[in-house]
Amino acid sequence: MDIEFLAKLVEIDTSNIANYDKCMEIMLQKAKSSGLPAELHYSKKEKPNLIVSLDANAAQTLLLAAHYDVVPAGEGWKHAPYKLFSEGNRAYGRGAADDKGGVISAFSAIEELKKKGSSKVNVKLLVTCDEEVGGEDGLGFLMEKKTNGSFILAGDAAILIDSGPKVYIGSSGRIGGRIEAGGTLSELLGLLSKVIDYSKQREKIISKLASSSGKRIPGRFSVTMLDLSAGAVEYAEAGVKSNIIPGECRIKIRGKEEILVLGKQGHAGYPHRYENAIEKSLPLLKKAPEISDGEGKCQFVFDLRTTPEEDLGPALAEFEKYVKGLSAEARIEITEKHQGCILEEKHPFVGMLKNALGDKKAYGELGATDAKFFSKRGIPSICFGPISDDSNIHGKDEFVEIRDLETVSGTIVRLCENWKDL
Repeated sequence: MDIEFLAKLVEIDTSNIANYDKCMEIMLQKAKSSGLPAELHYSKKEKPNLIVSLDANAAQTLLLAAHYDVVPAGEGWKHAPYKLFSEGNRAYGRGAADDKGGVISAFSAIEELKKKGSSKVNVKLLVTCDEEVGGEDGLGFLMEKKTNGSFILAGDAAILIDSGPKVYIGSSGRIGGRIEAGGTLSELLGLLSKVIDYSKQREKIISKLASSSGKRIPGRFSVTMLDLSAGAVEYAEAGVKSNIIPGECRIKIRGKEEILVLGKQGHAGYPHRYENAIEKSLPLLKKAPEISDGEGKCQFVFDLRTTPEEDLGPALAEFEKYVKGLSAEARIEITEKHQGCILEEKHPFVGMLKNALGDKKAYGELGATDAKFFSKRGIPSICFGPISDDSNIHGKDEFVEIRDLETVSGTIVRLCENWKDL
């Protein structure tokens, strides 16, 4: 495994768009030194994406996708986040797991396949940008790009290398948006509290798939931002860094020092029950009406995750009905919608990847993933990668297990060497 290559990628802070081209230069050099044809494609917003090809003179093509952008490092790291630090079987650094580890695993696999000349399927590796902010200028752009009326990319199956080292056949859908309402501080706090309670209703909806922990995947609802002002509350704002849930809540009551309320970090892609920062702050906010019950307004962001097989339409209608039942004046704005996707466990592609990995089970993810872009094109896709449940992705001291990088690379090699046309 080329850890030196990983170190070079980690050293570049690709949470900053200005560094995208610098990172791409390193990957282009890697492809060239490996004798692999590579094409650079810039989105309409001038963001670079890479296609690396392995031609096996085969009838079918497997698409591999990984992303090179990362979320900001944040504070509190034991070691410099943009300097790869190895200790035992772990390599630490921002993006080491999510998803630059996925990039080097894929490169390693196609390098070995080329060297051995053993692949029975053509392979195209797509290294894309902007996954952390929706993927529209990354994988979404590549999968929609056409030349002379035809898609530039065609594939018979796809692996999104941005997950754990298991066969994930389902990814959740996502409905993101804002709720705005006005009223007295008491009324607004009551509305906020009841909207948070909606999570209990969502968790009754269970997927037929299991998470990597073995538990069934529940539907999920999270409040990730609060902007509340009324009477005695001079400043109240909560934000979320990237898609860390629940994020943080900052509150200032007149005459008092600003108070920072932190929730425990937890990535949105996993069904963990982390304490919600907004919910944690409610007892403090409820003291405000004792000082003033003035009129105010409330705005907060919601993040509703559907199970992989759940239809977005009914899920959204049910939530809107719930909110309107709490406040007829509340305004709901939808900012993002992505239908979940699921591949039947009996699909032959699932069987081939299970055999290559040596695992008999299939799993699902609570996270909404870039697999949606493959699903939109009707390409059967699976999520699989080197991100373990405890890799601290999007948090401090992110790391990747070296053995997981090797597992992913080796599994892809075996899959391609034993490929049977779908």
